[in-house]
Amino acid sequence: MKKKKTVSILFIGNSHTYYNDMPALVKRRAEDEGFECRITMIAHGGWSLEQHAKEPEVRFNILYGNYDYVVLQEHSHPFSPEEKFSNAAHELNALIREAGSIPIIFETWAKKDEPKMQEYMNRVHQRIAMEIDALVAPIGENWQSYMRSWPDLEVYDPDGMHASYSGSTFAAKYIWTTIDDDIRRKENEEKYRKYTRY
Repeated sequence: MKKKKTVSILFIGNSHTYYNDMPALVKRRAEDEGFECRITMIAHGGWSLEQHAKEPEVRFNILYGNYDYVVLQEHSHPFSPEEKFSNAAHELNALIREAGSIPIIFETWAKKDEPKMQEYMNRVHQRIAMEIDALVAPIGENWQSYMRSWPDLEVYDPDGMHASYSGSTFAAKYIWTTIDDDIRRKENEEKYRKYTRY
């Protein structure tokens, strides 16, 4: 019997990560694709990445948890100042790279009554991802188009900030797709290297 490929993921964030047990939804998608998936979540309500970067638990998990990917989710409502987001991402990225893991920026969504904030949030997430050479799970930039395509499907929780179960499922889809695409890219590169040796 063919052994399943394994992938290990650490999620760092706040309620936008733990709502509806979103990491478990990512795990389910991975397993549906034939992966053995291990997930760990460090998420506290209202926390920013700046707070996480100061926590020994976070640093220990990144360095010694043997993760393939570390998903970073910044405080979104209100959105953290760019400088604080950037500084924390750089600090956590140094640990992630030291551990040999790959960072993923979890691009979150604007509040339901502040849709114009989405473009700014997307731009900041993408800029910081470029600074640290991280992958981006493009949830925010696809959130509103998804709502327009499926007007009868409510992606927001009644509070207008958090995701509904459908919204969390949508976020999990993009996080897993980001990881899966990276795995496939690496596999193709390895096949190419083997091919060019002969």
